[in-house]
Amino acid sequence: MKTAHGIQVGTMRHTLRVLLAGWKAEISAAAEYRGDLVSGTVISALWLAVAAAPVALVTTHTESADGWTLDRLLFLLSIWYLMDALMWVILLPNVTQWSQAVQTGTLDAVLLQPVNSLIMCSLRAINVRDLPKVLLAGGLAIAAVVIGGSPTSVAAVLATAVAVVAGACLMWAFAVLVNYKSLTHVQFEGMFVLDAAHNLARVPTTLYGPVIRFVLTLLPVTFITTVPAEIFFGVTAPWFAIVSVAVAVVVVFFTFRLWRHELKGYVGAMT
Repeated sequence: MKTAHGIQVGTMRHTLRVLLAGWKAEISAAAEYRGDLVSGTVISALWLAVAAAPVALVTTHTESADGWTLDRLLFLLSIWYLMDALMWVILLPNVTQWSQAVQTGTLDAVLLQPVNSLIMCSLRAINVRDLPKVLLAGGLAIAAVVIGGSPTSVAAVLATAVAVVAGACLMWAFAVLVNYKSLTHVQFEGMFVLDAAHNLARVPTTLYGPVIRFVLTLLPVTFITTVPAEIFFGVTAPWFAIVSVAVAVVVVFFTFRLWRHELKGYVGAMT
């Protein structure tokens, strides 16, 4: 049985089982070095404080920036930090190693297994040390809601969760799209592009000029942080989460197709 974009369901299930087993093993191994987890948590908390400082500074001089009050900016920052966790915990440990995987033959080994090669190559390794970033992002989101004191609807909360998941899928797709050339061009490195886009997403795209705003919407960086935050605070209707999902589906579909096309030009490490 295959999905709409040609991925065998049985293969995907096996891939997920292999991934979960690998993640469990890495987490168990990291748990033996609790000092690293503690130091990682402290460093992550300090980095989050540094990222939040400009927000607090700006809002001390003005009540809001184009409607973005302290609580809304902090909530957007919490989504951005969650995506930062995704990048450091999963994306960087995997996609940045593709050139090495090609040279060492590791990619050849993956391609010979009954797994989805893209999912396996982009998600199999995790950086456990940065996992606390997820909890810190959640804590900042709760703090933002407490500071604002403005309740939101259940529909908005659910739609925000959906939009955040869609944004995470877009982050993953971007990481693949800026690095897939590593398969046929061993020295190619494109993570600086993702890093630049990710840093731009720290600020609401509505605060940028029209040209940059258009580019960020076209990429679409806007859907990663700004749209979920707007949905949560009622600036954008909950149904707009469907648009985020649609955009993510299109980009992810294109990513899988492009990966399969690039593999046709892959000649292997031993040739």
